[in-house]
Order: sequence, then C-alpha cells, then structure tokens
Amino acid sequence: MVPRSVFSRTILNNITWLNGKKYLSSIPCCANAVSDTYIKTDSSEINVIKSTNEDLSDVNPHLPKTFNLAAYVNKSRILQNLLFLNVNLSKIEKKPHIAEKLMKLDFDDIKDHILFLKDYVDADNIGIFFTINPMILYQSLDDLKVRIHYLQSKCFTHDQIQQIISKNPFWLMFSTIRIDRRLGFYQNKFNLVGDEIRLLATKRPKIITYNLHHINTNTFVIKEEMGFEDHEMKQLILQKPKLWMLNQKVLLERFHYIHNIMNIPHETILKSPGVILCRNFKLKQRHLFLEKLGRAQYNPNKENYVPIIALAEGTDLEFCNKYAKTNISDFNIFLKTL
Repeated sequence: MVPRSVFSRTILNNITWLNGKKYLSSIPCCANAVSDTYIKTDSSEINVIKSTNEDLSDVNPHLPKTFNLAAYVNKSRILQNLLFLNVNLSKIEKKPHIAEKLMKLDFDDIKDHILFLKDYVDADNIGIFFTINPMILYQSLDDLKVRIHYLQSKCFTHDQIQQIISKNPFWLMFSTIRIDRRLGFYQNKFNLVGDEIRLLATKRPKIITYNLHHINTNTFVIKEEMGFEDHEMKQLILQKPKLWMLNQKVLLERFHYIHNIMNIPHETILKSPGVILCRNFKLKQRHLFLEKLGRAQYNPNKENYVPIIALAEGTDLEFCNKYAKTNISDFNIFLKTL
C-alpha cells in the first residue's frame, strides 16, 4: 500500500499547465503502478510527472462551486478590497447567485460607485451597506445620480438623504418613477403635506419601499379592527411608522391586550403608540406585577399614575425602582409564578 502522505504529495506534484489551463493527471492506486504518465496533446506528448524548474507557485487545484468566498480571496482583487471595506463576505456567500456575479466584477468598474456612495453613507457603515445590498454595484452610476437628484428636487436636505440611504440600502435600487409613486401613495393615503412626507421618508425610509399590499392590510386593521380614525392614523404613522410593518396578527394581539384587557383608551395609546411595539409577554409581566401591587393605574388624573410606556421601555431594574416601587428580586420571584 502507498502511505497516505506519499499519495497526497503525488497528487500535488501532478498538477501542470496545458495550453494555459490547469490539469490534474490521473493517479494510480498502488505504488507498483506509479510510473511515467503521458498526456497526448495536439502537438506532442507531455510527461506530467517529470520534474521542472518552472515557477509553479501560482498553480492551484481546481476550486469547485462551493461558493465559499474565502477560497478565492487571495486571487480576487475585488474580494480583497471589499474586505478592506469591512464587507461581511460570509453573508453574501449564502446567496450563491449573488456571490457568483460578484466574482465576475472588476474592481475598477465599481470604485466610482464606492466614491459616490461615501458621500451618503458613513465610512464606518459602508461595509454594512454593501453586505446588505451588494447588487447596488451592478446599478448604473448615472442612474444612482439621477435618483439622488430626484430627492434633492423634492427638497430633501443632504442630511435627510444621508439618513434615507443609510437606513435603507435598497432605496437606490428603486427608479425615480417608482419612488415618486410610493411617496404619492403615502401622501394621498394619509393626507400628508410636503414636510410630513419628508419626515416619514427620513424617519422610516424602509416603509416607502415596503410591500404595499402589507401596508394596505395594516391600514385596514388599524382603522376597521382597532378603531382609529383617519386623523389618528396620520398621527400614528408619523410617530411610529413601524406599526405598518408589523405582522397583522401580532398587531391585533398587542392592541387587544392593551385596549381590552388593560382597558387603555385610544386617546392614551395615541400619546404613547410605542407601547404597541412592545412584545406581549413583556407587557403582561409588568402589568400583572403592578396589578398585584395595586399600582396598575394608568389614568394621569389619579394618584400613583404609571405611564403605559413604562411597561415597554427601560430595564426591569428601572421599572421596579421608578414605577413598581419595589425590589427587583420581588419582581423576579413573581415571574416564576406566571
């Protein structure tokens, strides 16, 4: 039998170049079969085991389609530069079709994209930006400039544009026509004026490019099933636009507990809409604890008032000290009874 180490060295020594391509010759299975091996080409026969003085440092075994980009970094200039920008290649390689397209890019073709985007994305976040949306490197630079100019024409300030692009890396993937239609949709749907639509787009830019069917469904839920009026919905979307991005079932469950179980009226919810963004288990834990202590009092006109936002914000320690007026160990013991 041929020792495994000898067999491995034999494989590595049998890599050669033929007509500008790499080939791995056939390796016999036993020591007695190892002999000079010849490969026929159009011109002559080449001995692939014969020693050579040529520099073979660049000769590598063929890399199969594993889409593990780490295997290509030493040979790929674009991957090296993306790493310098703190791009997380491990996330990109999870999408093989994107990883394959990225490998075919020439860094000289995209460096202008990077220089252009650095005016709108902080240097510390540029790597995160490209990790989330590497396909922006395939967008025409002229198209990107037109989309920025569109926002400028709609009176968005430079700071607002920076926030929009940084918070929503996919914004620039939308044409000016699509963005204009989206902004018009929200302006008409919620009766927003110019400053208000700019506030919405800056505060939550992802909602502008979000699925419109989902937005329409949540609008129906908030108006028809939760009972908010049109002017109240306008107030809600300007304060907490993320409500329109929640799952409809989750949204209704949270509202049901706050409004029907805790008996919090619409007017109070409107003053602190962030409470709906809190998970139900956290609301339930804190509300029941206050109820046990006799401090579940959410009416500002009465004594021992506790703002409902206290159920959603702050640490448990802060909640116990400031609102429950008790020790956190008591709260932890109470949680074990639930």
